[in-house]
Order: sequence, then C-alpha cells, then structure tokens
Amino acid sequence: MTRKEFAKFIDKLKEAENRGDDLDAIVKEHENENVYVYNDACFKKIFASEKNTALTADLVNAALDLHGDDRIENPQLVNPFIPGEVGYRNSEPDLLLTNERGGKRPRDRISIEIQHEDRTLFKNRVVLYVARLTSNMVKKNEPPVLENLNLLAFQFFNAFPWKKSRKYRHTVQLHNQDMQLYFDKQAITIVEVQKFYHHVEAFADDHSRLAQWLRAIDTLNRGADFSEFANDPVFRVLQNEVKLCNFSSRYLMMEGMNMVDMALERFEAKVEVAKNLLRDGDPAERVARNTGIPLYTVLDLKKKMRRRRATR
Repeated sequence: MTRKEFAKFIDKLKEAENRGDDLDAIVKEHENENVYVYNDACFKKIFASEKNTALTADLVNAALDLHGDDRIENPQLVNPFIPGEVGYRNSEPDLLLTNERGGKRPRDRISIEIQHEDRTLFKNRVVLYVARLTSNMVKKNEPPVLENLNLLAFQFFNAFPWKKSRKYRHTVQLHNQDMQLYFDKQAITIVEVQKFYHHVEAFADDHSRLAQWLRAIDTLNRGADFSEFANDPVFRVLQNEVKLCNFSSRYLMMEGMNMVDMALERFEAKVEVAKNLLRDGDPAERVARNTGIPLYTVLDLKKKMRRRRATR
C-alpha cells in the first residue's frame, strides 16, 4: 500500500473497532496486500526481526555503500521487534544494531531512522542520537575507546535541494575547512528517498544496490508487478515479509502505529490551506512561512496548480 492507502486502511480498522466488528476478519480480507514499508512500526517488524537479519544487513550495506571486508556480516539487534509490542519509543532510534569485527577492528553501531516530515528539529535529533550513542560507548572510569558509528536516515524531504545536489545519498562526517577528514569513526548517511522517486529519469542508469532496494520497496508499496526482482533471494524474502497476513490486527491498532500516519492527515490539511493562499495571490515565501510547509514543496504545488489551470 502507499502511505495514503495504508492510512485509510488503519482508519478503516479504527472505525470497525468502534462498531465492535471483527478486526481479524478485515485483515484476513486484505492478507495478500502489502503494508506501507516505510511506516515506522512496519519497518521495525520487518527489519528488526531476528529471522530477517540477513535482509537487514543487505539493506544496511547497500545504504552505507559497504563492500568486501567493510560489509556488515553479523548484525545483532539491540532493540529487536518483540511480538505483540511496537517495541520502541519516540526517544530512541527506529532500529539499532551492532556488528562485531573479531576484535582487530572496532565494533560497528548502526542506528536507522525513518522520517517523513521536514521538521527543523529532525537535524537536532540526529545529532542528539550521535552524541547519545557515542556517550554510551564509554564506560565509567575507562579510556574513551570509541566504536564505529553510522547513523542512517531514510527521509522523505531533501536535506540538500535538487538545484544544489543531484545526489540522493549523502555522507556527513567531520572535516576541516580543506575538506580533509578529521575523524573517520562517525558518519551520518542520509538517503533522500523522495528525491530518488521524484527524479526517476535522472537515476534511471543507477544500478547500485541501494537504487535496487528503493525501487523494490516502491514497487511493493504500489502493489505493482514484482517480477523484475523475483530472482533476487533477498527481495523474495522482502516480498513475503511485507504481506499484511504477517501483521495482527492488534499490532496494527496499537497507538504507536496509529500515530505514525496522523502526520499525513495534518500535512494534507496544511496543503489545502496553502492552495487557498496561493489562489488568493499570496507569495510562495509567505505561504511557506505561514503554513510550515517547506518552500520547495510550496513552489512545486504552485507549479502543479498552474499546469492544471492551463489544461482546463
């Protein structure tokens, strides 16, 4: 399901619950449909399950562009999915794992975040996670020997605008003014998911493993023909894990699941306000300021409204 479709399905379950209907029967009707993979709770159930660590490792290696001896081979889940629970709070990463390297090299810590809304506080939260995870590596009264830390953020807004960067994957590390790397044990990797999907033609020749992952997830979310990925054993596992039959009605109705897509409703309400302001002739900058919608989104909205008027 797309994000909108999944939000509507959750609403359908909520309405059925209020009527006292059989929720399991409703889920059963849709058991062969796919959940929205980028939903926080769905993502956690799929990628933080002990049985799917090979799946998780493949995604992490693709996103961090790790090859050869640098690959994550034996991930251990720090906050695994617990059957019957959402298993996370807003104050901790969506997914946290470690990877041992046999003692000769520092252990890896990988934190994974999914973020849909363009909030100014998200950057603060990412830096806070880096600081907190780094602090947790140091034991009291012992020398500060740090492990490798990778914070991986899949986000649906641009950290770096298209006009300034035609890349959808970015690695942020500590450099000096001459762009010389100062400290190599910490990295923030940002994957701009929406940029990749929005500029599909620009990335048509990108055959990297990360690009394959993004295309496979998008295909599953849209419920489109998956035959292009059917011969890949990793993606075959993914195809099975995203089926709604793997998710109980109780899990789907948990508060953590319901809260995730309320943000979509709030955003759509803001978009309607923005449309009205643009129709009234307000400049895009003022609309962005008054609605809290990113300026590039308002400009894109203005363009679409112009195109619609031109085709009438």
